[in-house]
Amino acid sequence: MLEIRFHGRGGQGAVVASELLAQAVFFDGKVAQSFPFFGVERRGAPVTAFTRIDDQPIRLRSFIENPDVVVVLDPGLLRDTPVTEGLKPGGLLLVNSPRPPEAFSLPLGGRIATLDATGIALGRKVGTATMPVVNTAVLGALARATGAFTETSLERAIISFVPSHPEENRAAARDGAEAVRTEPVAPSTVAPAPAPPAAPLPFPEGPMASRPSHVLHTSSWRTLRPVIDRDRCTRCNFCWEFCPDDAFDLDAEGYPLVRLSYCKGCGICATECPPDAIQMVTEA
Repeated sequence: MLEIRFHGRGGQGAVVASELLAQAVFFDGKVAQSFPFFGVERRGAPVTAFTRIDDQPIRLRSFIENPDVVVVLDPGLLRDTPVTEGLKPGGLLLVNSPRPPEAFSLPLGGRIATLDATGIALGRKVGTATMPVVNTAVLGALARATGAFTETSLERAIISFVPSHPEENRAAARDGAEAVRTEPVAPSTVAPAPAPPAAPLPFPEGPMASRPSHVLHTSSWRTLRPVIDRDRCTRCNFCWEFCPDDAFDLDAEGYPLVRLSYCKGCGICATECPPDAIQMVTEA
């Protein structure tokens, strides 16, 4: 049995990725099981999904605690979430990142693969400029890196079950398969991963959710960050007025400054900016 665990943020398509993978496996004539786990159900919040693949009926119904493969749709999760916890020695870590595989490490060794799925999704216009949907590009990379299912079956699943822009998603899957880079990592050369920071307090609901973003730690949800082009900026301050997290300040000349500890990357500022002086770029 092959067990795969997906880690992403709300809006990136982690749950749909696990479901599409199961459909592709079914088209290959194998048995699959797919299910999600939700925490705070909102855009940007961490989301986990699971897929099991076997040639025999699958009777397990528990969460996957010791996966063979961990897929990370948002590299920012590596900073504050123990996404590789329980990964089997010699397993595969697939990360959506423009950085090379050697930029990452595994405490028990294994293989690391990377691809710039966000860049692919933006190029293929899968999702929006402020929330690219990276799942199909990541699945293409997963098919190429593992060989656990065929790329033909993945494309068939996308055409059959993706309701919006199926051709663009199929092209993204092909791009992901071509773009993935895989490097082996020797156990003796990998430093232990640092312990993740203590979990923040539970997110309050209702009116209390209006507390500052840095208090609620929602800045860790960010997958894209706003970058301001001062040459285009007219200092209209729309970004400051529309920001729901008070993430903007003004410098001595009246130009906006982004306070990233408050910003969760919602992209409202880029949408509302009249001169299009704000671009959302991939969070490094």
